[in-house]
Amino acid sequence: MILTPENFIHYVSGISNRFQDFEDPEKIWQTANGIMLELGGSALNVAVTSDSGQEIAWARSSMTKEWLEHYQAAQYHLVDPFVDVLITGKAEVTADCGTLDKSDPAYQLNHDLKAFGYGSLFATACRNMASQARIMIVFCSAGRLADIESLIGFDRLRIIHAVLASHIMVPVDRSAAGFLNIHTSPLSAKERNVLGLLARGLRNDQIAFAAEIAEVTVRKHLITFRAKLGADTREQAVAIAVKQGLIAP
Repeated sequence: MILTPENFIHYVSGISNRFQDFEDPEKIWQTANGIMLELGGSALNVAVTSDSGQEIAWARSSMTKEWLEHYQAAQYHLVDPFVDVLITGKAEVTADCGTLDKSDPAYQLNHDLKAFGYGSLFATACRNMASQARIMIVFCSAGRLADIESLIGFDRLRIIHAVLASHIMVPVDRSAAGFLNIHTSPLSAKERNVLGLLARGLRNDQIAFAAEIAEVTVRKHLITFRAKLGADTREQAVAIAVKQGLIAP
């Protein structure tokens, strides 16, 4: 589908009208998926926070069953930058799959996405119009971000995401395909990375070298995650994180 400035407003009006006769969340989900596919996407991801915005209330994806099972088994939500963006209240996050450096906490997730046939992800987040919850819409593509910009345009895709977000309802059947069990962490991805390196018995200078950050930044992270976890010592912070499943083995 070729979207031009002349036909785009008609297209946006048309996709909004597709939802008007639906009250069934499942039909709304299928309609939203159809729109992403006709735009050249390979899948749709949606995640919604609780009203507090501090945790994921529900998440659903039309990515392959094999990928979703792998994502859950690897506990990739612990390092997923898209989860971080939704929880921290930022508006947008993108990724070209298979491009991150090994120093990035999401390195393995990013490269595994590529191995499973995904080329890029483009996501926007906004407040739900009916509550204080935040909703994220993720356009998944087999191509690169540059391809999405060329074929659709990021500005247009942001508007399409906003239209979908205004219609997608809280699903009632959690047994339907694609639902993810995501327990969010109070720690950021960078904090979890430092904590994971600490759990390996590394000193501050060794953590700084492995994470490619300054040693003073390591110390700041240590202070922050100790406070978040209510730990008196760094060792106790590791113990709490392991017990709560906040860092992957």
